Amino acid sequence: MRILVLVLLLLGAHFSLTPFAPAQAGKARFYWPFAADSRSILSRVGGLPSQSGSIVTPLLGGLAGLCFLAAVPALFSVVVPASWWPFLVAVGSVASILLYVLYLGPNSLLPIAIDLVLLWGVLIQHWTVAALRGG
Repeated sequence: MRILVLVLLLLGAHFSLTPFAPAQAGKARFYWPFAADSRSILSRVGGLPSQSGSIVTPLLGGLAGLCFLAAVPALFSVVVPASWWPFLVAVGSVASILLYVLYLGPNSLLPIAIDLVLLWGVLIQHWTVAALRGG
């Protein structure tokens, strides 16, 4: 189970950080949901990091990506305390969901689904590092 959660965390980080390296204009795909011409519903403050005046997208993407990446070593109780893991996953998932709601479209569905599975695990199933380890 821990390997599955690891894969979900890495996918969550990947999807959250793609606004910082968008695909070429018109080339967004389900595995790389942001393209250089992606537009948010908050066009004045929600643009991609490479666009002027962007605030919301880099903030949400960076927060989600960092939380997911920090949750990986926490999952294995290395460097980051295991007690932080549920908090990191919850904050990363919420930030990522908000990011993809700003750019809602077909390419947003997979990242939102991954975030919802992680949130469900932490909030409803009460996943912890100890529980995922099996003891």
